[in-house]
Amino acid sequence: MRLTRAAIVDDDNAVLDLIEQILKEEGLKVVREHQAETLLEILPEKKVDLIISDLVLPGISGLDLLQELHIRGYDIPFVLITGYASLDSAIKAINRGAFYYIKKPFNIDEIRFVISRLRQRQGLLEEIHHLKEEIELLKKRLEGEKENYTSKMPTHSLDHFLRGRYELEKVFSAIEHLGRLKAEGLITDDEFGEYKGRLLKRIA
Repeated sequence: MRLTRAAIVDDDNAVLDLIEQILKEEGLKVVREHQAETLLEILPEKKVDLIISDLVLPGISGLDLLQELHIRGYDIPFVLITGYASLDSAIKAINRGAFYYIKKPFNIDEIRFVISRLRQRQGLLEEIHHLKEEIELLKKRLEGEKENYTSKMPTHSLDHFLRGRYELEKVFSAIEHLGRLKAEGLITDDEFGEYKGRLLKRIA
């Protein structure tokens, strides 16, 4: 999924102007709103790939907006910005599923960093999705091979086949685990590639 459109929610036009300028420089289309309720009204017709919201808003707060998005089934990366930063509000934002938390006054680089992190995350999720598809195809091929050959095999060959199949299952599970570690930023791209290559050599 490409990052193409972002929504900004803030009652301060100066903040809206600044964030909009940064997002447009990053190649995103922008939707501006002063209230969370208005954004919730337009979301069914106007898809967005990122929401950046102030904590304190007229009407419901940024945290309440985040919670309402989850209740309505939206899975949109959410960035909370506030001038009333505290450990409590940061923990609440993360616990409710916020992608990132920024304290005012913020600088341009912080917004660019968030966009970069989000694009990296989406790329990793797509890679993991493709990897899972490849693993499922291999598993189906193994099932087919099992159905075609196990009934015709002598006992010693069948035992060898099943041991090999068990080894493949372990390798697939390990690669899936590596993909999750990579998505969480616990291992680098190079480490993922190196470990994946080692695992695949075991079944080559």
